[in-house]
Amino acid sequence: MAGADGGALLALGPDQQPAEFARVDIPAPVVTRQLDRLPRAQMLAPMRDFDGKIVEGVSDVTPIAGGIETVAKRGSQRTDKLYGAINNWYGVVEESHSAIWMSEPDGTSPRGPFHVGPRKEPFHGNKVGSFLFAVPAWYADRYLGGRSLVTGKARGAFHGSQGPSLFAFRPWDTDKPSGDLDAVAMLYYRIRFPECAGPNVGDKKACDFPGFTMCDEWEGGGFVEHGKKRAILLLGKKGLGPNHYGEPPRAGTCESDKGYHCDPYERQVLFYDVDELGAAAGGKREPWTVLPYATWRPKELLVQGQTCGQVGGVAFDAQSRRLFMIEKGLGDNNSAAVHVWTVGG
Repeated sequence: MAGADGGALLALGPDQQPAEFARVDIPAPVVTRQLDRLPRAQMLAPMRDFDGKIVEGVSDVTPIAGGIETVAKRGSQRTDKLYGAINNWYGVVEESHSAIWMSEPDGTSPRGPFHVGPRKEPFHGNKVGSFLFAVPAWYADRYLGGRSLVTGKARGAFHGSQGPSLFAFRPWDTDKPSGDLDAVAMLYYRIRFPECAGPNVGDKKACDFPGFTMCDEWEGGGFVEHGKKRAILLLGKKGLGPNHYGEPPRAGTCESDKGYHCDPYERQVLFYDVDELGAAAGGKREPWTVLPYATWRPKELLVQGQTCGQVGGVAFDAQSRRLFMIEKGLGDNNSAAVHVWTVGG
């Protein structure tokens, strides 16, 4: 999900291929804890493909669209652009992969994919693609050398990040782009394996990110500001249990397949200091030394406490000061709810 676009939200389709998006209206919000009493948002036009098979071309292990954002036309471009991020969610690879593509606002003429930064450490496709958002121009100019789009991911192995990551990159200023995206690292956490999160033997105290588990997922991000107060927010699902690997350890475990199991889980929002992230981007401190200064567990979510459900995207509309967050996995039909807060209101 991306920010408000002419009074609407940009919403990605299901986690499948091809990548699809639609503009969704924003009805007046209602305060209720009953899913069936919430106003129903309507798509302003049907879902449509905007990747031209670019996403599925990245990997044969089911990559999916992980983020979407609009960018005003730049340089010699004649139109605004729509950017998408590719989440190669399995990513059991040593070689890096591209994770960003660009299309026209209506989804036509997709171009890419493009690699975020040069193909060398710390830039790797397993550190990006789960979410995508824009930062204000003043912040991009002050700290990021004009790089105004940010993507990231949490992937605890294979050149990923044992904790959430943030990489800023410069949008294209031409209609015929080529090469790698100009990027800089703002945040990532070192792969300390097996001492941090090795299967059934790791010690969370050895992790850069406090309490890291291999099941952590951070799926939405946004730059939020009001007056002189500002933060980068990351929305995700946090594992609270051990890094257990193998068959489900007991009945009722959230995931029924073999793999990592870190039950119980809860949904969290991390708050990061934008000045600390800017210092890391400028080489004044190591990216893995930046930690969230606060953790929010929104009481407005319809499912409270421990849950197997996931979350979705984050969007902030600076003009109306509204913050949007997606809660997924609701009701019998796996519905999603959009929660809305007024920042500073």
